[in-house]
Amino acid sequence: MTRVRQATTKTRDWRKNLRYLRWVSKAVFLLLFIVPFAYVAGATRVSVYSFVLAGPTLTETSIVLPITQSVCNMWLNGFGNTNPGSWIVCPFGAAGILLTGEVEIITIVAMLLFIIPIVVLGNAFCSWACPIGTVIDSFDKSVEKFLPKIEAKREKRALQRRKNKRNKQEKNLVCPSCPVSKVTPERYGVLANGVLASAFVGAAVFRLPVFCVVCPIGIATRGMIHLRSLQSIAGRFLPFILELLPIPIIAVLVSLRERRFWCKKLCPVGSLLRATGKLSPFLKLRVEDKKCVMKGCPEDCEDYRLDMCFFCRTMDDRSCEKVCPVDINLVDHGSFDRCTKCLECYVVCDHDAVKINIFEKPKISGIGGLFGRIRRRKRKSKVALVENLSDAVG
Repeated sequence: MTRVRQATTKTRDWRKNLRYLRWVSKAVFLLLFIVPFAYVAGATRVSVYSFVLAGPTLTETSIVLPITQSVCNMWLNGFGNTNPGSWIVCPFGAAGILLTGEVEIITIVAMLLFIIPIVVLGNAFCSWACPIGTVIDSFDKSVEKFLPKIEAKREKRALQRRKNKRNKQEKNLVCPSCPVSKVTPERYGVLANGVLASAFVGAAVFRLPVFCVVCPIGIATRGMIHLRSLQSIAGRFLPFILELLPIPIIAVLVSLRERRFWCKKLCPVGSLLRATGKLSPFLKLRVEDKKCVMKGCPEDCEDYRLDMCFFCRTMDDRSCEKVCPVDINLVDHGSFDRCTKCLECYVVCDHDAVKINIFEKPKISGIGGLFGRIRRRKRKSKVALVENLSDAVG
């Protein structure tokens, strides 16, 4: 018994190291994207204007800052180097540039350098690298520690959302084969998808990456999407406006209502990366029912004779779902399409029920999955019809 507990303790400690590693990664990328290392590297400097300090004509410069290593515009081989392979560009901003009609090979190459790892490993950017996500997570931790009343309200809303989601899933079980129940979109990400579509339409109509002007990531990191394209479209570099700084601040403060509210409900970058990450065949998380305490007494439980399962379930209370930043219904085998590979569910599970499959064929839900189910039903109907005709003839 003692050896089992020691092994369990070592496993928990090892898993906690994953959490520390993720926060180290977030901190490194936050420093890389925000701290002006560009001063040392001699990067191109741009002017920051202000309507209040310089007037509406923007004829005077308020601040001069270097362009830092932003998600919007990250150099690998030195500042100002625009050769193919030297840039990594946010795929959302790059897609907006392409929709303006200013199609350049460098834009496509830079976008692929960002997209390919997402397709291979999944959307790990939102949990391991996004600078705004790191600030929001830090803010959430601060609210949890220093504002207990607000945290209690947030947790109450989160509990109600999880209950509503489970009730909705139970209602769908009445007609499990009904395709309409499976294609109905969840509220999660609907607004973000709307912002994504609107930004793409706006880029095509106005010939300008409209969302990039107000993107909290770009404003916070002083990034600019593909300077040559912006210059050819606008005739000059899009100016940085000092009064836009409240936008990333608001993106953080809306988390007072719900953890990672911006990331889950509004961010079009995350919405695009989630759609791309669905194609990833690697690092898939799954919950094993035989070990999940919420599904019953685990097979390896040593206290089953004492009928401890009720207390274990009460103490656990779906802890894996509580820490999930994207509200995946893990216990009831909800879709992992929007998983950001934060591995928090794997870290907090005390019963070793959450498993990481190195490779697994992606199961894409949504419209594509609906069409696949319809084709399979038609195929089965044809087979059944042929069998019935054969029986009738026979």
